[in-house]
Amino acid sequence: MIIGIGDLSNLTGVSARQLRYWEEKKYIESVTDGKSSARKYKFEMFYKVRAIKLLLDEGLTLAKAAEQAEQQRQKVEICKKFVNAVFTDVVIEDPEKVLGKIMMGYLDEDQKRKVVGIVAEGRSYIEVQTKK
Repeated sequence: MIIGIGDLSNLTGVSARQLRYWEEKKYIESVTDGKSSARKYKFEMFYKVRAIKLLLDEGLTLAKAAEQAEQQRQKVEICKKFVNAVFTDVVIEDPEKVLGKIMMGYLDEDQKRKVVGIVAEGRSYIEVQTKK
């Protein structure tokens, strides 16, 4: 999903002028479609801009806020890769309470022991289930 600079500004509370400055400093990046000169951003940039703004509001410098926001983005990217590589299925047990199981794979070649993430009321945990 692509959003314009005005929408990104409205969603984050960061002025278009600040966004252009941050882009000039390489803290964020826009995408070009080749058709217009209007700045457009991947929606994921929303999260980075929002993170930078929150860190600035906490008193960090722009450079430090951008550095930490980039580290957060990289951590999320690693988590996404892990989820895509490891999770094999999600079983929704109670859609009203958003409870379920996340099938994470097997611990052995004969697939007798599998790792399951449990999302229960008040807690989440990992369990090893053994097939008999």
